[in-house]
Amino acid sequence: MFKFAFIASLCIFLIACNETEKSNSKEKAVEEVDSERPLIVEEDGRYTEWYPGHEQIKKKGKKDDKGRRTGVWKLYSPDGVELSVTVYKEGKKDGHIVVKHPTGAVHYSGEYSMDEPVGKWKFYNDQGQLVNRKFYDEE
Repeated sequence: MFKFAFIASLCIFLIACNETEKSNSKEKAVEEVDSERPLIVEEDGRYTEWYPGHEQIKKKGKKDDKGRRTGVWKLYSPDGVELSVTVYKEGKKDGHIVVKHPTGAVHYSGEYSMDEPVGKWKFYNDQGQLVNRKFYDEE
């Protein structure tokens, strides 16, 4: 009986060591790939930022010839949920913005004019129910 228990324990130990070795080699492979692929890529005015591991985009948008944000920019969670959509002009928030809860439900929405909030903004709870409104004077 003792021999059987010893042999079974030895087998379990060897299998566990092998799995740990496989896991470590996978982690090293990911690190090697990540060191070769930058997390931020800027190409032809397009900006893309990745989460570590390059499995999910963190944020993306366009930049003008001066390197400022322009047009629609999106932010994503590590799980791929779109967290915000913001419009930029000359590097400033200028247009509609929608920010979402991690569940994907809208958290708030409104408008910007050159980085200043304007007009009617709406705020929602994580179930998507309207809980507040705020009005900004447009000047």
